[in-house]
This record gives sequence, C-alpha cells and structure tokens, in this order.
Amino acid sequence: MITKKIKEFKLSSWAVSNKSTVAVITFIVVLGGLLSYVNMPRENFPEIIVPQIYVSTPYPGNSALDVEKLITKRLEKEINAITGVDKISSNSIQGYSSIKVEFTFDITPSEALLKVKDRVDIAMADKDFPKDLPSEPSVTEVNFSEQMPIMNINLSGDFSMDQLKDYAEFLEDKIEELSEISGVDIRGVQEKELEVAIDLYKMEASKISFTDIENAIVFENQSISGGDILENGTRRNVRVVGEFVDPLKIKDIVVKREKGNIVYLRDIADVDFKEQEKQSYAREYLQPVVMLDVKKRSGQNLLIASKKIDEIITKAKANILPTNLIISKTNDQSNDTKTMVSDLENSIVLGVILVVLVLYFFLGFRNALFVGIAIPLSMLLSFIILSFLGVTLNTMVLFSLVIALGMLVDNGIVVVENIYRLMDEGVPRIEATKQGVGEVAMPIIASTATTLAAFLPLVLWDGIVGKFMQWLPITLIIVLSSSLFVALVINPMLISLYMKVKSKENKMTFINKLEKYYEKFLFYALDGKKPYGIIVSTFLLLFVAGSLMYLYPPKVLFFPNTEAKQVFVFLEYPIGTDIEETNSLSKKIESDIELHLKKYNIEGENFLVTSVIGQVGEGTADPSRGQVGGNTPNKARITVDFVKFQDRKGVSSEQVLRDIREVIQGYPGVSIVVDKPADGPPTGSPINLEIKGDDYELIIETANELKIFIDRANIPGVEELKLDIDQGKPELIVQVDRQKARRLGVSTGLIGTSLRTALYGKEVSTFKDLKDDYPVNIRLKDAYRYDRNALMNQKITFRNQSSGRIKQVPISAVAKTENSTSFNAVKRIDLDRVVTIYSNVLSGYNPTDVNDKIRGVVENFDTPKSLEVSFTGEQEKQAKEMAFLSKALLIAVLLIFLILVAQFNSATTPIIISISVFLSLIGVLFGLLIFRMDFVILMTMIGIISLAGIVVNNAIVLIDYINLIIAKKRLELNFKTSDKLSKIDLLKCVVEGGKTRLRPVLLTAITTILGLLPLALGININFRTLITELNPNFYIGGENVAFWGPMGWAIIFGLTFATFLTLVVVPILYYIINKIQTRQMNVTA
Repeated sequence: MITKKIKEFKLSSWAVSNKSTVAVITFIVVLGGLLSYVNMPRENFPEIIVPQIYVSTPYPGNSALDVEKLITKRLEKEINAITGVDKISSNSIQGYSSIKVEFTFDITPSEALLKVKDRVDIAMADKDFPKDLPSEPSVTEVNFSEQMPIMNINLSGDFSMDQLKDYAEFLEDKIEELSEISGVDIRGVQEKELEVAIDLYKMEASKISFTDIENAIVFENQSISGGDILENGTRRNVRVVGEFVDPLKIKDIVVKREKGNIVYLRDIADVDFKEQEKQSYAREYLQPVVMLDVKKRSGQNLLIASKKIDEIITKAKANILPTNLIISKTNDQSNDTKTMVSDLENSIVLGVILVVLVLYFFLGFRNALFVGIAIPLSMLLSFIILSFLGVTLNTMVLFSLVIALGMLVDNGIVVVENIYRLMDEGVPRIEATKQGVGEVAMPIIASTATTLAAFLPLVLWDGIVGKFMQWLPITLIIVLSSSLFVALVINPMLISLYMKVKSKENKMTFINKLEKYYEKFLFYALDGKKPYGIIVSTFLLLFVAGSLMYLYPPKVLFFPNTEAKQVFVFLEYPIGTDIEETNSLSKKIESDIELHLKKYNIEGENFLVTSVIGQVGEGTADPSRGQVGGNTPNKARITVDFVKFQDRKGVSSEQVLRDIREVIQGYPGVSIVVDKPADGPPTGSPINLEIKGDDYELIIETANELKIFIDRANIPGVEELKLDIDQGKPELIVQVDRQKARRLGVSTGLIGTSLRTALYGKEVSTFKDLKDDYPVNIRLKDAYRYDRNALMNQKITFRNQSSGRIKQVPISAVAKTENSTSFNAVKRIDLDRVVTIYSNVLSGYNPTDVNDKIRGVVENFDTPKSLEVSFTGEQEKQAKEMAFLSKALLIAVLLIFLILVAQFNSATTPIIISISVFLSLIGVLFGLLIFRMDFVILMTMIGIISLAGIVVNNAIVLIDYINLIIAKKRLELNFKTSDKLSKIDLLKCVVEGGKTRLRPVLLTAITTILGLLPLALGININFRTLITELNPNFYIGGENVAFWGPMGWAIIFGLTFATFLTLVVVPILYYIINKIQTRQMNVTA
C-alpha cells in the first residue's frame, strides 16, 4: 500500500516537533516586548532629522541691504558650491543675516554641518569680508524636535524682577542638567550690563574720543600673566591682577592726563550696573512673569522629561524657593502626548476586544484564543525590533498598530481554520497541524508579501513629509512580518498541543446557514450569461463612481484639519516699532481675549482654557514663516491653551478660534494673524506666492500690485494677504562729503564708527563676578543719543598726525542727513531675491479651492517678463506629495503583480486579483461621496495604497484553495497535464472553494474593519481608569479621529466593497477565464 505524502512547511513542522524551544522563544518575545514597550521614549509625532543647516551672523547697526551685500551674498556664493545642496534660502534684516541650507537626504546632518562650516571659513578669510563682526557666523544643525519648547514654566509673585530672574536661573541650571533637555531660555527679563553713559559735551570739552575711553577701560580691566620667577628653588607664577571686583570702581579710571590735568571716567560719564535694553516681555493672564522655555533633546522620552521637571520644581519649592513664589506650567506638550498615546492604546485594546469577539462568534472560544494570541505576540515582537532601531513610541507607530490590528489575525485565521477543518475530517492533531500549515503556508506568505509590497514604496518617501510619515510603512512591515512568524511558528506549536474538535451536531449554526446561502448564490451567479452581466455591472459601477467624483468632488486637503489644541495670535508692527508700543497693544488684545473667554467660566473657573500667555519681542515670530534671527521688538505672540478634548463640554475650539478672530479686529497699522499649531511637519502657508527676480524694487512693486489685484477679486476664504517684507522701514541717511572730510582729516569709516558707538554702543570689555559675565558697553547718554542734532553736531576728536595736536571736527561740518525709508528685509531663494505674498485660509474653507481661484486671477495679471510668479508653500508640497503617492501606488501594484506571478506561475490569476484591487476603489469613492468626507491627500492616498495590499490577501487564499481543489479533482479523474475539467466540474470546484473559504474571507475582512472602526468613529474608552476607578471616561471624537480618520475610512470603505469582490467577482472572473481556456482547448482538439 502506497502512503500518501502530506504537504508540509518545514519551519512549521520543526516548531511542532520542538515545542520546548518555541515555548522559550515565545517567553523571550513576551518579556523582551514588554520591557521594550515600557522603555521606549514617548512623543507626539516622530522626530524628524533632516540635513538642514542654519548660518546666523549678527552685524548690529547695518541695514538689511548692507547685511545682504556684505554678509549674505558672500556666504551664499561659497555655500552654493557645495555638492548635495538642495535649496538655499536667506533672510537679511537690520543687523542680522540668517541663511538656511537644505541638503538632499543622502547627506547626513553631520556631513552637511562640516561642509557648510568649511565654506563659511573660506568666505570669512576673504579680504572683503567684514572684520568688525561682534562674533563669528554661527553654523548650527536644525533639529525640529529641539526647536519648539515642550513647556513653559512661569514664575510670578510679590517679588522684584531681579529676584524672579535669580529663581528662574536656579531652575534653569537644574533643568539643563537633565539628559532629556537640550536647553532652557529665560523670557520676560533682560541680562544685565555695565553701561558707561557718556556726557557728549563734557567728553568734547575734555577733548576725549570714544577710543580714549575704550582704551582706558580695556587696559585697566585685565589680569596678565608675566611668566614664572625662580626663587629659592621654587617657581612662582607672576600675575598682574587688574580685573575689577566692584563694577562701580570703573568710574575711577583715569581716562586722560595732560599738562597736570587729570580726567577721570566719572567726570565725563555715568557708570551704572543695569538691565540691557528690553528685548522681551512675558505674561500669564496679564500678570508679568519670568518664563522658562524648555526644549527637549532629540530622541529622549518626553513623558520622563516632564516628570523629572515636576520633581525638580516640587523639591525646589519645598527646600529652596520661597513658599509664596507662584510657579505654573503652561503649554505642556507632555499632556497632549499622554492623551494621544493613551487614546491610541485604548483604541488598540478596544479593537482587540472587538476582533476577539468576532473570532469567538465564528470559531469558538478555544480557536479564537489561538488566533487572537497573534495580536499581542506580533506587537510585542515589533516593539523589540522598533526599540532596537531606536524608534520612539509616537502616534505614527501606534496608529500603524491600529491599522495592522485586524490584519495581524489574517494569517492565524487561515492557519487555524484549515487545521480545524482537517481535524474535523478525522486527521490526527499533529498530522493535521503539519498538513494544514503546509497547505496554506505559501499562500499566506505570498499574501503577506503583497501587503508588504504595498507599503514598501512608502519607505522610500523623500523630503520632510516623507521622513515624518515613513514610520507608518516601516512599522506595518515589521508588525505584519512578525504576525507571519507567529502564524507559522508559534501558532502551530500551540495548536498541536491544545486544539480540540467539537463533536458534530446536526444543529444549523448561523455560519452554516450563511455558507449554504452563499453556495446557492454562487451557483446562481455562475449560471448562463449572469457572470458577464455581473462583471459588466461592476465596471459600470466604477464608471458611475468616477463620474460622480468628477461632478461632485470632495474637498481636497493636504493634511487633516483637526480641532485646535491651542490658538496663536501673532501681532506684527512695521519694522522699527519700539517694543513698548508692541507691548502696549499686546496687553490690550490679551485683555480683549480674556474678557471674551470669561463666558466659559463656571463658578469662577474657566472649564475650557488652561492659560492665556502673552509674549512680546524675542522668540515670538510665526514658526510657519521659518526661522527668524535677531531681536523682534515689533512682534508679539499670544497663546490660548485649551483643556483636553473630552473636558471641553462640547465647545468647539475651532469656533473659539473664529470668535477670537472677530473679537480682535479693528486695530489699524498692525498685522494680526489668528492661527493654530500645524499638525505634522512644516509645509508653509496655505496661500503662498513667490515673486522672484533680481531687481528688488521691481519685485516689491509687482508684489504690491499683485496683492491689490487679488484683493479686488474678493475671493472668499482668504484671511488677509500680506507681504513678507515691509518697504516702510524708516531710515536716517547720512551723506558724507568725502572731499571735505578728507581735507579736514576724517574718513567715512571714522564718522560711521563714531555714530555707531554713540548710538548703538560698543562692547569694550567684560566684568566678571562669581555668578556671571557682564558686558561693559560705552555709548552716549539717552539725552544725546536720541537727539538728532546732538548726534550730528558731535565732534570727532583725533590727534593730527602732522602737527601732533588734538583736533575736533563736527560731523555736521562734513555730512548732512535726510529722512528715507528702506526694506525691512531682503529675502533670497537659491541666490535670487524673492518677495512672498502669503495668507491663512479661514476655517470652513478649502485651501485647494481657494488657491485654484487665486490661480485663475493671477493668470490675468500682467507680470513683468524679468520676474517669475510661482505657488509654493503648502500647495507646492501638496502637488509634490500627490505625485509621489500616485507613483507609489503604481509601484505597489506592479510589485504585487510580480509576487502573484511568482506565486501562481501564471499571468491570468494575477490579472484577476489586480482587477479586484482596481475595482476596490469603488468602495472608497462611494464612501467619500455618500458621507461627504474630505479627500486628505496624505491620509486618504496612504489608505488607498494600504488597501491595495490588504485586498489581495483573501483573493490569493481563495484562488489558491480553488486551485488545490481542482488539483485534487484532476488527481481523482487521473487527468493528464494537458487535460481540462469539464464546465460542470469546474463550476463545482469554484463553488466548493468559495464556500470553504467564506469563513476566513469574512473573518479577515471583519477583523480588519473592526480593528479600525473605534479610531475611525472616535470611540474612546479608558480601560486603565475603567479597571482602577470603574470609570471608562467614555467620549466620542477627539484629535485622533480627525487626524487618522480619513485613512481608516478609506480602508474600511474599500475593504467592505472588496469583500464582495473577493466572494463574488473573483470566483466569476476565475470561472470565466478557465471556461474560455477549456473551450479553446476543445476547439483545438
């Protein structure tokens, strides 16, 4: 008697034979996964490490045009010669140059930093490069995670600003010691300086120059080592100690001694230890505070950092800081991270519960456990791998697990269901396990490979958006590969030990009834010409869906529009506005906002808002406009921070944003922008037009005309068009009569230096105490430095080289002044001068629609031939990412097709499955149309790409099983290789295959859909508090549903229709093609 050889998969058979080894592997996966999960750093969004370098150069006292000419252009010229540079953008403002150098992603940030530093050194070595810079150009690497503060710590109370600053510096030192923190900036209080305020007339009467005063201070305030003296066999270091211990003793320096007359510094100047000119203000609820901006180090755990900071504050308040000092934490990003991570974790738990319930309904309790165990084991194995790769646990990783939730059990369902079927037929457990896995191993490997192939092109996603999104496909690839390992190694071991078959009952279950109805339907659908009618109808349905999408297109968004967690109000006066003026307006607007928000008070407590923070000056620029260097006394930022979504009592933060926008209207002469923090990586303004060319005056003139031209069109949705430069920067031009000046012995440089020192001041030395170093600055007293006549009539004092006599020449004798205006900034992109017209889009309007209307207007504008107008910012990114995702979808389909060809060694089967993938778009299109959902380019497109990989799984297993039944039938009939089944036998095989695979097909589809449903609907249950406090904290909605919902719904809609395709269209196509092949062979015969 010949023993039939069973089909096995060697790895699974090894697992069944080596149960103890697999049990140990399982224990390692569980323990290692739990440890990895606990220790992985938590973050809201993935860290983005991009090769971007900033070159910042201060050059105080120089206009924007001078900074561009002397600093920016010379640095850009050298930097442009570096290979791998993708884009150079610069901003030259009064006294400051900032250059951003973007590299292609094949160059690491450290390599980029070295290359730029080398080129900057070359530029500085040029003889024409300014030598009077206060400091060398700063070349730094950009790290987005370290740019924005993770929290503000506010100090207030009945204390002087000096005392608050001391307390803030204490906390600053303690917090900066944490390995998780990259830096702490103190706002709302200024550093101190030792000011030497000179009396102009006394200095002139004494015939003393600024240089005399500078030299006197420099040579007196220094300690010099004179070497070693050998004395009695001992070497002693000789050191002249001259640095001042008491800052006010500097006024006793002798500045001049001539003909017995001594002039002390105190005779011509006041020496005062005081704050530097105010550069920032900070307030919380209109009360002055000293604020600490805390920034996290890249790769560190945000939640641990927040916890350690809390411990530092608690310990300091208990032991060191006064008890009446008020310390508050605002804008704490760890709260958002906790909420989003917790919500996603709870979505995973709820999804697991729903999936296991469905498995229990279809498979029974014991089999449901066999399948369900794949979820935690696959995730734990993934955590080990992700932790090894240094990945943080962020919302991108967690949502990948939500997407994978239903798919993780797909392989387990097929394996368990097939083994159970064999055992039900009487095959012994061990043999059934080996044979059952062997029959489906290659199909599930192929189906997993096709799913991975769908996500593989997304790993190659380039640019900032690509780096932001890439952990979605990477995590999915890792977790799905882990589920395959679990299904082929751990599941067979457990099944071979514990699976049991229920005794057969004649009772007709729901599943049995469903299988019978489905069997009847398939016989009906495959009869006569009905198959052709169903196929044609399906393609007609696709045409209808496409036509409706064209006629009634959904709103197209680049990134999901989520509820605001914060509201930002950006104020910007014209360049040159004093900080006190900006501060005064900021106070008024803060008061208006607080008055409006009082309507959300209940018993004196605001249930909606946690803080209203006002910041003026330094560090208040709009981050969406890029990095801004230097001081910004003309700018302010007000931040309104909301409570968690579930605590807002149904109040929409988007409505509050719109209300605030209405409340603060009507302030003339100032630009006011009301916005919210952007989700995801920076993409630029929703409306962003760049006018590029060489002639800056023509560019500005054209930009102003274009702005007016667009404004006249009254396009709805545009908040307010603005130019990113201001031409009204006031200037006082000093015109020097060179001939006259040289005849009198003075130069233009000497005049400029004298005016600069008199007005701006000059740092001539440093005073040091035990706590800090303070600059010693010399300048005129305010009464003279802000008096134009006094400045211009000041006498330049110098010694005549030919006669040796001291000579004094008034500046007004060789120069005259005139009022003028200039540019506040000169922007450049790739060495071309650029002016940008930008605006936000009002809430409720679609940015793509608004930009399309603006394009139509711009087409009718007469642009000078020497200039170029282009749409950039978010629109440029949107077009770029849409092009990539379309290409990724095409590559994914081709990869899937190649895998299918390799699996089936046939072209017809891959074509059938590819058609089902294509037709699954019907579900997505009708879903968007019926429910009027937005088409979010990033999320919906990724959902469609994911769908392509998911849809093929069931089709592969179904067709592979039909092929197996046909092979068995051919074996029964002793057919040769060239023989084909009859039409009736083919029909029965197709129906039997469909009926047998109905349960796993439905299971895999339902589990994937249910895994995504909690997140798509926004169902939130806190299982931790449910267990510990018996309080589920149930609510519907939140930031996660707005952010991830479009991707989830795309998969749900598509997969729902794809299940119909798999169960109906795929068997029909298979039957039609095989019937045609049989007919052709019969004709040939």
